[in-house]
Amino acid sequence: MSYLELTQTGTPRLVIDHVGGSLRLRGWDRRAISAEGDRAEVREAEDGRFNVNGAGDLTVRVPVDTEITLNTVGGDAKITGVEGSVTIGNVGGDLVLRKIGPVTIDNIGGDLHLKSAGGDVRIQHVGGDATIREVEGQVFITAVGADLYLRDVNGPAEVERIGSDLVLSTAYVPGAVYRFHVGSDIVCRIPPDQDVRFRILGCDDLTVDAPDAEVVEGGQYEEIVCGAGAALVELQAGGEIRLVGQDEDYLMAINVQLEEELEARLSGLEEKLSEQLAGLDEILAEKARHIHERAEREAERAMRKSERVLRQAERKMEQGKRKRGFTLTFGSDIPRPPRPPAPPQLHDPVTDEERLIILRMVEAGQISVEEAEKLLAALEGR
Repeated sequence: MSYLELTQTGTPRLVIDHVGGSLRLRGWDRRAISAEGDRAEVREAEDGRFNVNGAGDLTVRVPVDTEITLNTVGGDAKITGVEGSVTIGNVGGDLVLRKIGPVTIDNIGGDLHLKSAGGDVRIQHVGGDATIREVEGQVFITAVGADLYLRDVNGPAEVERIGSDLVLSTAYVPGAVYRFHVGSDIVCRIPPDQDVRFRILGCDDLTVDAPDAEVVEGGQYEEIVCGAGAALVELQAGGEIRLVGQDEDYLMAINVQLEEELEARLSGLEEKLSEQLAGLDEILAEKARHIHERAEREAERAMRKSERVLRQAERKMEQGKRKRGFTLTFGSDIPRPPRPPAPPQLHDPVTDEERLIILRMVEAGQISVEEAEKLLAALEGR
């Protein structure tokens, strides 16, 4: 795991260039960035931004106000709990976004699941289905390959091309314009007391089940007006268009309720699991610190023991030399014979490395101290 404490103030900016596998990114309350995965690394760039890299799957935790730039993810990606803006280049698999800021996305190869965005949502292409809910801003999408479920958008919405079905359920903002071009069917839920006007640009099968809806015939199109018609919704579909009241499409209401309950349970389980994993990371880091400190103490203890053994061996060698020497003391007037000259040195003196090897053999119990003395004497040429 790579961990970096943030010392700078202001909004952190994080850039992730490439993730070969899947990405899990989550905001937390710490002023730190962590990354877990194969060769995961967190570092600070010269421009003040932070970079995260990894070879395979990657799990990243960032401060909640971080601005995210994600260039490429080969697999799935999930980003939750980040209030800063999120800019994504390409995601090869599915993308899940929860409790985030404004979003800009180029391409998603699989499905998109987005809930609770604190700003505009702008997307170029979604290859599969798209579910977008609770957006505090506008929604602009170029293309969705399959179905689109759009709910609770607090602003205008426009999708140029939807490959299959559209389900639209939102309160329409007065003065806002909503445009959808759908390849198959459209279902629009109309909340009570709405001032909205539906303009049907192309459809062979139109059904209106909403109360207080008035059908107005036009020259090039047909309009269904509710209230004062302050908001405009333009619809074009290759299949059926159904405008229904909020309480009349029971199947849709049941599906939404089940989805919310299931999502709430899964989100709760995920948060608990993340907390447990975060605690495990701290425990492992603390264990690693203790092991490192213990290893340093053991190394220091071994060094002191080696020094003691060295001193003991040297003392015993000195004692042995004194025992082997002799002196004649029969009388002070008796002249002592001259000491013969020292024999020439036939061998190089014993090196420190050789002494250390002999001391390690003594410490390991391979030889005794007496044997070490003899070995040193032999090396010295005696």
